Amino acid sequence: NNDLAQAIKIGKRAAKYDMQVLIDFHYSDFWADPSSQKVPKAWDGMNVSDKANALYDFTYTSLNDIIDAGVNVGMVQIGNETIGSMGGETVWADVIELMKEGCRAVRQVSKDQSAQNSSFNPIQIALHFTSPDKDGFYKWYAQSLKDANVDHDIFASSWYPFWHGTLDNLTSVFEDVIAISGKKVMIS
Repeated sequence: NNDLAQAIKIGKRAAKYDMQVLIDFHYSDFWADPSSQKVPKAWDGMNVSDKANALYDFTYTSLNDIIDAGVNVGMVQIGNETIGSMGGETVWADVIELMKEGCRAVRQVSKDQSAQNSSFNPIQIALHFTSPDKDGFYKWYAQSLKDANVDHDIFASSWYPFWHGTLDNLTSVFEDVIAISGKKVMIS
């Protein structure tokens, strides 16, 4: 039930009420979370370069299909709870390459849509992490994304108080991310 057709169906319902949506690409055949970042079957056996190209194409095509169906996309999330892995990749440099291609696809869709419609608002790009309670985790991620020039707008975090600590801690962690990256932050 987590496919393009369902995203369009839900997005069109939201558009009827003048709502924007966040499209969350998990880059997996099912839900992706810290313990499960499996490669989509269609990408199984691909090297990182080929997978990055496939990720770009999938993101670009899917996002255009969603927008062309009348969905008002305000934000796209590249990955879900990515802490060291995404789309089956577990080497951070490879994950960054995948993130870069996802971000590049969103920027291109935004540019193409703006060229067709001058009132089109640029789509915000979020990268989504988890485990803000782990000391230094988010500083390291923020710095590595900055060093790699990953073109995103928002550093998003899961936050479940039971697992991730207090709101004061999250605020402190987010302040560090902002100081390092200059990016917006959000609880996703």
